[in-house]
Formats: sequence, structure tokens, C-alpha cells
Amino acid sequence: MRFCCLIACLLMPLRAEIIDRLAIAVGNQVITQLQIDEELRVTAMLNHKQVERNLDERRTAADRLVEQLLIEVEMDLSRFPMPEPAEVDKYLQGIIEASGGEADFARTLANYTLTLPTVRRHLELQLMELKFVDFRFRPDATVSDSDVEAAYQRQVATWRTTHSGQPPTLEASREPLRAMLLEERTDAALNTWLGESRKRVSIIYFDKTLE
Repeated sequence: MRFCCLIACLLMPLRAEIIDRLAIAVGNQVITQLQIDEELRVTAMLNHKQVERNLDERRTAADRLVEQLLIEVEMDLSRFPMPEPAEVDKYLQGIIEASGGEADFARTLANYTLTLPTVRRHLELQLMELKFVDFRFRPDATVSDSDVEAAYQRQVATWRTTHSGQPPTLEASREPLRAMLLEERTDAALNTWLGESRKRVSIIYFDKTLE
């Protein structure tokens, strides 16, 4: 019996290593396989979809976690504040209400093998990233009237290939188009920064399938 217990104790670290092995190292931080799987489950839950664990989905989840770490490092260096707890609670409550209330949301959590603290932590990180992107990149993403008018002409040309009659006027389309262009340019600035950050930081893939 003692011998069996000793074998079990010796195997416990091995089991833990198999269950949650390293996937990626980003600088001096790591991403594990369990973190990737958790990201898949939270994302699927928030999008009201089934959990997909194919290679494309795992790579996408791994990329999100890498980018998240790069943003967190930059935020630490710039002393960017975390969202207020009340902001996170409001965000979470909105998702609970959209899911049908607390009882339905509890069943949803169980279906995705998630806990409320886990989801709350993910939402806090989402808010953190959104606030950081708005602060860091959106002010530089300017949109001129000529940009809006050029986008309108492209939209009208596309619209006429599938519709008849008169398209929406420029004035009615101006603000939605400005918001769309602003979002596109903010995303482009963020992606450029992420690409440069990936070159500056050592990123090692222990799981080569995720590269």
C-alpha cells in the first residue's frame, strides 16, 4: 500500500504537466494549454457558440493571449490604470441580463465549464484593453471630410450593384462612415504596434502547431 501511494505521489507532477503544459513563452511570461482552452470556452460563451477546439480556433485563441500579454506589459510600463470594479460589474451584469438572468447565466456557465470569477476576470481584461486602445491609438486616427466622401462614393458604388432606387444621402451616411473609418484606422494602428512589439519581445512556441 505504501509503495502504491509512493508511485501515485511521484506520478502526480507528471499528470499535472500533461494536463497543463506550456504552450508559449512571451518574454518572461508563459501561456499554458489550459489558458488557451479557457480562452476558447469564454469566447464561445460570449458569442453564444459551441466550443471549437480545431487548430485554427486554438491558434486564434493563442494569438489573442499573446497580444493580451504584450498590451499588459505596455500598460505596466506606462502605469495605465485597470478598470474600476464598478465598470467590470456593470459589464458583467449586462451580459447576465442578456443571457436571461442569473439562473440562466449560471446554467450557461456550467455548460461551458466556467465559473463567474473566471468570466469576470476575462471581462476585466477586455475592458482594460479597450480603454488602453482608445487612449493610445484612437486620438491619432484622424478622419477628414474628404475621407468620408471617398468612402461614401465606394459605398454607393457597391450599394447600386445590389439595390435599385436612390442610395442613402451623404449627410445621412456621414457620421456612420466617419465612425467606421475611425474604427478601421484605430485597428490598423493597433495591429502595426502589435507587429512591432512581437519583434521586440522573445516569443517561443513550445507547441509548434500554434505558430
